[in-house]
Amino acid sequence: MKARTWLAGLAAGAVALTLAAPNAAIGAPTADPAPKSPEVRTLSAPKGGGGDYVKKRDALGRAHSIRPATPIKAPAAVSGKAAKSATSKPDSQAVAKAQVAAVAPYFGARPADLVAKTTELSEYGSQTRFQQTIDGVQVYGGEIVTNLDKTGALESANGEVALATYGAFPAADQADAAKSKAQGSAVQAVATRGKLDASKLDAELIGPRWFDMGLVTRQPGSVAIPVYMYEVHGPGDVRWQAMVHASGQALLAWDLQEKINRVVCDADRAIIQTGGEDVRCGGGVFAPTRVEGGPTSTVGDVNQVFEFFGDTSDTYESLGTDLTQLIGVDYGDGLGKAIRGTVRICVDGGCPFANAFWNGEQMAFGEGVSTDDVTGHELTHGVTQHTAGLAYLWEAGAINEALSDIMGEFVDLTNGSADDTAENRWQIGEGSSLGVIRSMSDPTKFNDPDKMTSPKWFDDDFFQDNGGVHFNSGVGNKTAYLIADGGSFNGQKMLGIGLARSEVLWHETQKILTTGADYGDLAEGLRSSCDKLAKKKKSGMTKKDCVQVGLAIKATELDLEPAGGLPAQAPVCDTAGAKAKNLFKTSFAEYPDGKVVRDQGWVLGKAEGVEGSLVDTSYSKDGDDSMLGVVTAPDQSIGIQTANGTKIKNPKTYLRFQHAYNFYNVFIIFGVRTGTGTLEYSDNGGATWKDSAALTGWTNGPTVDPNFDDEPAAWHGNSGGWETSRLDLTELQGKQVKFRWTEHGKDFADLLPANWWLDNASIYTCSK
Repeated sequence: MKARTWLAGLAAGAVALTLAAPNAAIGAPTADPAPKSPEVRTLSAPKGGGGDYVKKRDALGRAHSIRPATPIKAPAAVSGKAAKSATSKPDSQAVAKAQVAAVAPYFGARPADLVAKTTELSEYGSQTRFQQTIDGVQVYGGEIVTNLDKTGALESANGEVALATYGAFPAADQADAAKSKAQGSAVQAVATRGKLDASKLDAELIGPRWFDMGLVTRQPGSVAIPVYMYEVHGPGDVRWQAMVHASGQALLAWDLQEKINRVVCDADRAIIQTGGEDVRCGGGVFAPTRVEGGPTSTVGDVNQVFEFFGDTSDTYESLGTDLTQLIGVDYGDGLGKAIRGTVRICVDGGCPFANAFWNGEQMAFGEGVSTDDVTGHELTHGVTQHTAGLAYLWEAGAINEALSDIMGEFVDLTNGSADDTAENRWQIGEGSSLGVIRSMSDPTKFNDPDKMTSPKWFDDDFFQDNGGVHFNSGVGNKTAYLIADGGSFNGQKMLGIGLARSEVLWHETQKILTTGADYGDLAEGLRSSCDKLAKKKKSGMTKKDCVQVGLAIKATELDLEPAGGLPAQAPVCDTAGAKAKNLFKTSFAEYPDGKVVRDQGWVLGKAEGVEGSLVDTSYSKDGDDSMLGVVTAPDQSIGIQTANGTKIKNPKTYLRFQHAYNFYNVFIIFGVRTGTGTLEYSDNGGATWKDSAALTGWTNGPTVDPNFDDEPAAWHGNSGGWETSRLDLTELQGKQVKFRWTEHGKDFADLLPANWWLDNASIYTCSK
């Protein structure tokens, strides 16, 4: 999962809603047609169909993976360029642009919004990564990667894009002031989250971004909000990223710790202050201790790192990637572009420094931690940065960590080092001062999950590990172990495909993943890459190998959602075999239906009667439709109620409904919340209403938000999908009762919309 308790977004196209005035009366007249909100904008809606080659869709109907059985030939308009696409990046990019234009509608993307970012050629064809932009501003995680064969035919396309925006960037004459405010907020956010001294931090603007949390979590909905993205450095290895709303409100901050030319420097136990420029090997900071073609050093750590850089470079060279060109850096010291590292660093309060990290430019090592797998691990973070760009958050971050473990272990297992024993196989960190820190063959030894439904999956409600990036990497690690070595696990028996083919498979998959990829996307990437490689004799991959890869994916359940944090479900009846007799029922398939009456601000998913609306209809519990409420102001409340009262004659009469909500309590670290939901009841025909939270018969009912414990119980935060709530109405026996669901705007609804979906509400009795 990409974090169950985190922000998602507005349903695609929920832009044409007529919003109710604060506390407007239920059933108030609506304008016809409803005007569009000036702040919420629909970009596109995903195209249906394509069932023979759209291999994965999400809850909003967006394609994540297109994989035709037979590669799709290049359009006639670029046939001339297709013939040269195997050897020319410009020609390959032009063909990819034509190919992505044809498939973009399935992703919900407008072709004009897709800008070619990088094109890489290999012996198998080419990959072009397209960046989604809105008004010229990049969408964080909005990407589509095309994979072409050497004739320019489309073998696959993978990615995800935002479908709507909410809010706007400041006008040009206010932009500098906004960025200055946002920079201060970024520093303070990192200081707060990391318990650091703000006076020792500096923030560098990466750029404005549209930020849609639905691209990096499994939450339903899609809305991109305007933010400024910063990289924040501080003493030692402090390196964070932060997202700040264009208004200046901090939203999110996360920790990033984590032909060959080699340059290695020895810090000789010097104290590093920021882990940024002051750790540079060369360029006037630390003098190179060992360089390519030069003599060995008298410092053991220098020589070890130099050799391990070579081992890692050899591994990537065998896969067709020049590591120096991909991740090397030139500090202007006459040594050119090189893989660089500084060893034996110390930090305030810690010497020797017991870790190693990639700082976005080069490596830095504490004393004694320079092992082959750790070095390969950290350098692979650099490879990931320059290829998939996986966010260091939630499942994308777990895949990021897993890829580093996987490639680091491949380096370890193939470099002939003395510690390549059977006991150490698939262990990370053996031989270092840290000792073994993870087991890829059995992640549960270190309390990490080995499959998606493992009870050890870390939901990370309090964002202690960036959403579980280290813990949950165990699922990816176990998958790699099973693919390479085979074995029996979770009801599946696999024949390993070996290390050589595994290396190619994982590296090719790494190239086509996108920033917000989850484990389901990884599964599709592995299948897609294996299918491609099996068609190329030189790769050594066979269709039988791909069957084994598929079994490993099934064993670790990559296609499933994590069990941890799944939305709670309430039973219909408590007694086995009992039957429900409905007194009231609506599936919100149409409106008006005589069952419910609503305020403005509630619409069916298809936004009936709202001209020009593109509200997505696919987000429904029963596949029909659902009712969606959107609140965009802190003092706004909108309700939907049963049109008539229901007489509660018998005990064990229940009200049960399915719902999903995004009230953004994820950002409570920085005091951001957008809404809550309550259920009220009236036993006097609607003259007065009472909060149902006081009733004792709830299953998955409203609760007190621990961050606002002085407020009444309500549904708060984010459901992470469809949950089911049930209320035993025994306390209301003998009364004629109406019910009202009310969505309340909270502090920051004007920055982030609050959303509540309702489906399949019923009042019923249970009997044998």
